[in-house]
Order: sequence, then structure tokens, then C-alpha cells
Amino acid sequence: MHVTSYCSCFNYHNLSRKLLMVQKSLKQVAALNKSRNSALGAVLLQDPGFSCQGKVGAFIGVYIQAEVFASKLQTYYCKDKKKTISKNLNITTLSAALLHFSIEFNEDDVRFIFLGGAGEKGKKSARQLRNGYLHALSQQDKNEIVEKYDALYMAINKFLSIKIGA
Repeated sequence: MHVTSYCSCFNYHNLSRKLLMVQKSLKQVAALNKSRNSALGAVLLQDPGFSCQGKVGAFIGVYIQAEVFASKLQTYYCKDKKKTISKNLNITTLSAALLHFSIEFNEDDVRFIFLGGAGEKGKKSARQLRNGYLHALSQQDKNEIVEKYDALYMAINKFLSIKIGA
């Protein structure tokens, strides 16, 4: 009978230690999320100031912020998963990061903003339009930016509003 008492006491102390470890881990995660959200929020304060150039400039500015924001999110995911950190934005890794951080963001919107490659006229992502305009001064891409400005701007701003652990 004395042995049973000792065992249940031992189990209680083990359980108590595990509970303290979980509480400590939750506090650490909350502190890490707060720090990461602060860094993501700082991206929003670093406006490149292109909006004085009209819709095209405003689009370029907010897209640059979104790309930096997405790269940071992707880096946090890679650190958590102990994966190699790439400097290149990858929508597969970005989507995995959103899932990892339990962030609900429509997969179609991720592609609408960040899909790479050449793209088709009239169906280009924000990234494709930015690349086409900035790297080749494509008038066609500039026109598409102006035509799709409201949808692009709304999707990008929605992306920029996400938070880790919120």
C-alpha cells in the first residue's frame, strides 16, 4: 500500500512538471509570436513611397511590402521546421507557412498575389505584373495593373493584415 501511495505521488509530481513545461512553452510561443508580429508590422511602416506615382506606383509599393512580409513569414516557418531558408519567395513554402501558423488565407489569393513565371495576358498575378513592368517596362503589364488595381490592392492589403497566432 505504501508503494501505491509513492507511485501516485510520483505520477502527480511528473504531471505537475509536465504541466509547468507546457505553460512555459505556451508563454515562449506567445512571446515569439509577439516578436514576429512586431517584425511583420514593421514592414507596413516601411512604405517605399511610390504611391505619389498613381495607381502603378501605389501597386508597386504595396507589392514590395507584401513580398518582404511573405519572405519573413516563409523564413519563420523554415526556422520552426528546421528547413533550409531560401531567399526566393516560393508559394508552396508560403502556403505551408500559412498552414503551419494556422492562418486562414485563401489559396487562390496566394496565387493571385505571388504566382511566379510568365503568366497569360489578362490573368497575371501581382508578382508577374510587377516583374513584367519593373524588368521590361511592359506597357501591357502597366495597363493590366491599372485595370486590376482595386482587386490587386485589396488582396495584397488583406494579406498584409494577417497575424501569427491571432
